Order: sequence, then C-alpha cells, then structure tokens
Amino acid sequence: MKTQLCLLSGEVMPNVIGVLYDRPQRVVPVVTKQSASQVQHLQAALRAADCPVTLAEAVTVLPYDLADCLSAIGKAASPADELTINWTGGTKIMSFAARHVAESALARAIYVNTADLQLLIEEVAGKSPAQSEMLDSAALGLNTLVHIQAAGHAVEHGGSLGEFRAAHTPAPELCAAAEAIVDAQGREWPDLFRLAEAADKHYAPRQLSLGLLRALQAARVIQPASIPGAFFLHTETLGRPFHRNSPQQENAKFIRGGYLEVFLWSQLQQRGAFDDVAWHVTLNPGQRGRVSEFDVVVANGGRLLTIESKGRLELSELADLIEEQYARSRRVGRLFGRWVVYIHQSKAEYQSDNAPKVIASQEARAADYGGRLFWHDDLVDLPVLVAEYLDEAKQAL
Repeated sequence: MKTQLCLLSGEVMPNVIGVLYDRPQRVVPVVTKQSASQVQHLQAALRAADCPVTLAEAVTVLPYDLADCLSAIGKAASPADELTINWTGGTKIMSFAARHVAESALARAIYVNTADLQLLIEEVAGKSPAQSEMLDSAALGLNTLVHIQAAGHAVEHGGSLGEFRAAHTPAPELCAAAEAIVDAQGREWPDLFRLAEAADKHYAPRQLSLGLLRALQAARVIQPASIPGAFFLHTETLGRPFHRNSPQQENAKFIRGGYLEVFLWSQLQQRGAFDDVAWHVTLNPGQRGRVSEFDVVVANGGRLLTIESKGRLELSELADLIEEQYARSRRVGRLFGRWVVYIHQSKAEYQSDNAPKVIASQEARAADYGGRLFWHDDLVDLPVLVAEYLDEAKQAL
C-alpha cells in the first residue's frame, strides 16, 4: 500500500501539498501533544481537495527528544510499503529524525518549499542526487476551501467543494446587476439610494436607465409595485444574507454597497487566471468570537488572499483598517494569508492639502503589513494588479 508519513506542526499546508502531490493511499501523521488537533484539519483539507486517503492512527512523539523521535518514527515507517517520508514541518529534531529514518529505511524523502511551491525529492534507495520539481497549485487542487480548512476554520456551506462553490458563486443575474450599478451615472444614485429604502413604501425612480431597472428586476433586487413605474425591494433575494438579514434587507444592502463585492468577484473570476475565487465567505459560523466574514477570497499559487471592498472611506480610517485586515488575513490564511482592500473612490476625490501624503504613507504602511490598497483608479487593471501582488508575496515566505 502506497504510504506517506508526514510531520504535523503549526502549518498543515506543507503536509497537504505533499499528499496532493504524491497521492498515497494511506497517510501516517506524526504529531506532538500540542499538534494532535491538526490531524482533523489535515483530513478536512484533503477532503476539500477531493483527495480520498486513509489516515492512520497518529504517532505521538516528544518534539525535542531525538531518541524518542527516531524510535517512534522508525517503528511507524518499518512496516510501511512504498513509503515516502515528508520531512517538512515539526521541530528541527523531528525533521532531522524523519530524514534520518528515510535514509535508514531506504525510503523516498520529500521536502516542500512552500515559498516557491517547489518540491525536493530524494530517492534514497538509489542514492541518486536530489531532484527539485516546481508544483502547479491548480493541478494540486489548492482551492479556497483547502486553505481555509487547513488553517483550522469551519466554513459556512463547507461540507464539500461542490456545496461550497455553489453557495459562494453569485448568480449571473446578480453579477449583471452589480455591473450595471458600477456603470451608473451620478444622476442615478439618488434614485438608487431611495430604492434601497423601498421596503414598506414603493418608490418611482425618475433618473434610472431602463437597462439598470431591468437588471435590478432580473436579479430580484426590486419588484414592480401596483402603480406603473414604481417599485418595492424584492421579497426574495439571490444574495447570501449574513446573519439573519431578511431578503429585503439583503437587497437593500446590495444596492448600498454589496454590489461591489459581487462586481469584484466577477472581475477576478472572469478576467483573472486564479486557481479559485469565492464570494461572501463566512468562517466559523455560530462560534462566538471566531466568526469572520469576507467579501471575496482568492486562492492562487499557494496563497490565500482576502479582499475587503469599501464604497467610501475617510482617510482617517485607513490606519485602523490596515491593522484589522492584517490580523484577519493571518487568522484565516496563517503564514499563507495575504490581503487587499479595494476602495471605490479615486484618490483625487480626497481634496485636503495633505491627502496625497496621507495616501502615500498608508499605502506604504499596508505594504509593510503584507497587504495592498487599491482604488477606483486601479479598477480596470485590478485582476492584473492582484496577480502581480500575489506573485511578489511569494518572496515573503
């Protein structure tokens, strides 16, 4: 039986990558008392990648005791057929012991270089030189759900990859309505804001184009009232309400700003070449103090990117926002997490004398925190800018 032995520690992704590359039938996790809970995260991540594998009972070692590590890993390795040992992870002593056992057992040894998605392969039995291989994250199946579950988070509608994608892909009608709102003229916005309030009392817009009205109706954002030319917020929704929003509340939120996250999803999904793009993701639902909501999440090149969209923002809010997004990104993607804030305003809209200096300093601050600020000025090139940023981010690991 093709078997892989791997070391589980703070980061599960090197183990996930090793298994997805090798596709063993059986995996033997080596853990410490502190990392034992990572077994379930490894299992969930492999399930999200549609990788059927049997996880053997975990082998527990003393992480700083070389003799114990050599003995426990040696016993686990000795009866295994077609053995590969992934010596990435664990303490340095665990890693040394695993590599030593691989050589003693004449087993294949692999090491995952996550910074460049590179795999070091040693066929120890043949005493051949180590070979390196660049990995294709899309071919491995490193989708957004894999990253989220490898980091130890539950996710709404995360029972399977199919369920997750169905729940976190906006309907085409919603994407068309979002694009129509982004393209709306300034004179149309007063009508849009009043439609967002048309829950109990209808409103007859005067400036909205026929195309925009049709798009909003097709997306079930608004519905006609009995009076010709007047509309209510629709009592159904194609959105995914956060918490306990009613359909009308969700439709009002879509008009006021929710359209932006749908539009960003569609731009990245349709115009980018990313491994996976998910919309409207809620982590750890029902877990007090752990719930997080993300507008758009992108998986690409072994990184997990969270994107927050802001319709309007005061410059004085930027510093706190940067710290918040950095913390959220680290919590969700751990070492592999990156973040972007898209602000749907042009830089020139900020009229104060010191605005250019404030913007420049906060963009530098965001970069120091491993993230990026993008503006309406960047919207046309956003998929390219996001791809370039993720490519640069590889060097940070």
